[in-house]
Amino acid sequence: MRVGIEVGGTFTDLMLLADDGRIVATTKVLSTPDNPARGVLAALDEVIHLAGDDLTLLHGSTVATNAVLERKGACTGLLTTAGFADILDLQRQDRERIYELQYRKPQPLVPREMVREINERVTAGGEVLREIERTAAAQAIEELIAAGVDAIAVCLLHSYAHPRHEQELRDLIGDLHPGIQVSISSEVAAEFREYERASTTVIDAFVKPVIHTYLLELQDAAARRGVSRVLMMQSNGGLLPAGYIRDHPARTLFSGPAAGVTGAVRVAQAAGIENIITLDMGGTSTDVCLVTGGRPEMTGDATIDRLPIRIPMIDIVTVGAGGGSIAWLDPGGMLQVGPQSAGAHPGPACYGFGGTQATTTDANVVRGLIRPGHFLGGQLTLDVEAAYEAIERTAALIGRSPERFAEDVATIADVTMANAVRLVSTERGYDPRDYTLVAYGGAGSLHAASVAGQLNIGRVLVPPYPGLLSAFGLLAGQFQRDFARTLVSPLDEQGYARIGAVFAELLAVARDEVAGYGIDPDSCQTAFALDMRYRGQGFELTLPLAAGEIAECTASALAERFHRQHRARYGHATPGEPVELVTYRLTMIQPFDSPATLRVSGDDPREADRAEIVLNGERVACHFYWRSALAPGFASDGPLVVEEPTATTFVPPGWRLSVDRHANLLLERSVT
Repeated sequence: MRVGIEVGGTFTDLMLLADDGRIVATTKVLSTPDNPARGVLAALDEVIHLAGDDLTLLHGSTVATNAVLERKGACTGLLTTAGFADILDLQRQDRERIYELQYRKPQPLVPREMVREINERVTAGGEVLREIERTAAAQAIEELIAAGVDAIAVCLLHSYAHPRHEQELRDLIGDLHPGIQVSISSEVAAEFREYERASTTVIDAFVKPVIHTYLLELQDAAARRGVSRVLMMQSNGGLLPAGYIRDHPARTLFSGPAAGVTGAVRVAQAAGIENIITLDMGGTSTDVCLVTGGRPEMTGDATIDRLPIRIPMIDIVTVGAGGGSIAWLDPGGMLQVGPQSAGAHPGPACYGFGGTQATTTDANVVRGLIRPGHFLGGQLTLDVEAAYEAIERTAALIGRSPERFAEDVATIADVTMANAVRLVSTERGYDPRDYTLVAYGGAGSLHAASVAGQLNIGRVLVPPYPGLLSAFGLLAGQFQRDFARTLVSPLDEQGYARIGAVFAELLAVARDEVAGYGIDPDSCQTAFALDMRYRGQGFELTLPLAAGEIAECTASALAERFHRQHRARYGHATPGEPVELVTYRLTMIQPFDSPATLRVSGDDPREADRAEIVLNGERVACHFYWRSALAPGFASDGPLVVEEPTATTFVPPGWRLSVDRHANLLLERSVT
């Protein structure tokens, strides 16, 4: 049996799957930010009696993310090539806010006094100009240890072309101080661009002791409960053994959102829908991703806390709009919602855990869309009076009624999410009207129709168990390991002739590593891609390559493909300009046995009832349905509300609800 457990900012979600694909149990518990493992084990303990002796845990976690955001990682040092000690402080010349007079670059995770230079040098082509002076290197290491570091990042110039020097330093550190965690850039991010590679390596080292301890303790506690294997979700949507993740923790920085996208893609494909935009609204934030042809957009250039991280990941845009987002007034008296969040503790005022600030969840309670005895299937009874008081207290400051103010809060949250959708769609040349919005997370389906309406999206899909879709995505995941090698060369016939040889070398490395995990490389699917650019361009485009293309395509045909993609992405191309090959990418994938499509019964005997909700500042009667009572074929016009243990779906006026054969809720605009 397999169990998927995803740790979010507010809730920890679990789904237990039998070996025949049946969903055996689900649960949702409050997260424990002080020690996330407590929440994981609490959820596991609720269902462990239903599992057999051989249980696999598939896990998505925010531990690495929070360590960076809260700057609670290890005391970290950096070893770099002589002359490059200031690289983390110099960063890049670009700035997020070009008109801010007091703009400050992000604070590096490693202060300048914790950086030491190594007297060595390698060329961009991998030629060694100067070997490492071991005595001086040992002294630099001892200085960092004396300064109190718990982890050391090693990032030497051009190590992606010649990793031996970094490997020698790692061995030297291990010989001198075996307990120190070490990250080397040639393993973390074997690509060019010194600052981005150094930043990624430092992030990996910064979180490594935290993740190493967390996973060891979790694996030990889970093993005592019958868990035989633990796999972690990476930011690219693939799963890897926990042992590998302990040594490469940066790959899990966005594992939770990636699991949600994986689950959304699986559900949409089962419904025959290939083009989707995911809307994952949880307690703290909302994650948005564009999926075309069943393939999520990917990126190798992301940031966390304004620091660049260069690892393959699903291209997800995150905004501070969640159920716990706090409503507040700025100095000009304008209403703002988020990005500050009440989190799991104290949480929204309606939770009754001591929260007093108005949140999006409190607004939806005042609107009547979330009913106190139905939240989390009745596991948590909400305090309506506390929610009303929190909303009323802030509303009085601007002379609004609590009902109107609650709608204002929801509207601002909707606008924030709609803007995030525009970032992944219209601003990249995609028309959101050609996509279906797939809404999940605890609050996604409550706001989805309003967000879709702002974007002229005509259809919303709400899967079964929407509040647990990230846990389902873990169960629907597959083994995936990405490999890369930077080798800059012109795309001419001579350069093209080298492509096959470079990929063959990369494939040999990949097969050896995959075999080390106990996985047969011949059972894996292999995907190839090339990063390309015009000569002199600052950044690249990634072109997927079929295996046959590597042997049969020509340099001119490959260049033409690049021109077409450049025009599609940026609106222009210059076919006469020379093109360069930059980075070679290879991905090994082994699909696991897939779970069955999520379903709900549709035969619950509970009948619909009526209650009042707030629409346009007035209270009106509205039908409330229990989702498990809605069989495929059911249809009705809004306004109506669908309740279930993990989420609430609101169908506003002008929208029509239907239930498809897979038990998905389909919301379609009935008026324009």
